[in-house]
Amino acid sequence: WVGLVLYFVLISGFISGKRDAMLCNKVEVVIADSLSKRFLEKRDITEMLSQNNMLSLGSELSKVNTKKVEELILGNTLIKHCDVYITVDGKLNIDLWQREPVVRIIDRKNRNYYLDLEGSVISMSKRFTPHILVVNGYINTPFAAKGVENIYNPKYNKGAQTLRNVHELALFIRENDFWNGQIVQLYVDKKQEFELVPRIGPHLIILGGVENYQEKFEKLEIFYSEGLNNVGWNHYLKINLKYKDQIVCSKI
Repeated sequence: WVGLVLYFVLISGFISGKRDAMLCNKVEVVIADSLSKRFLEKRDITEMLSQNNMLSLGSELSKVNTKKVEELILGNTLIKHCDVYITVDGKLNIDLWQREPVVRIIDRKNRNYYLDLEGSVISMSKRFTPHILVVNGYINTPFAAKGVENIYNPKYNKGAQTLRNVHELALFIRENDFWNGQIVQLYVDKKQEFELVPRIGPHLIILGGVENYQEKFEKLEIFYSEGLNNVGWNHYLKINLKYKDQIVCSKI
């Protein structure tokens, strides 16, 4: 038994020494959801590593710090999750998952960025522009929109309420097939109230505040089916949902 233990210790040391001396012969980048989200390409990751002197082909694998590689990659707001590991054949593997945008924000200073499902910031990409809800107007951004941030971070409790309201509305619209197809833009006015721009019809929808917004959408759906389908979709200029138990319309 002592001999077997010594044998395995020697073999382990030999394998470890051989692995430490191994050179990186390939970087394999796998973007798990590249078909649905085309923010990134594999070369973006390899260029990032090269520019930060983290890795180059032919370098010793023993000098590759996989944790630091992950931290560098996760500094990109487009990336939600990252796994970095080395295989016995001298290959560095990088598996990535991208964030999923639900709304595009254009704030009062004309800064552009996306929010994902969890409320995390996604920087704009020159390569890919998703067709999602756009929100603009009097929106304050209480952080640098280029870094990894989340609007639900407690430190933004005072400054991100409008963004949180926008995110809640965007998720509601996204999860409803009809509204996801009909509402293309939201506008936030000086009172932090919302106006909705529909895809079909010349009218503007005055939603008001976010309180009871689900009931307001229910009223609007009934008005669409029982009102506009009868009088025509080009009959009104504004549809106001702010008032309880009624809809106030302005004719063209």
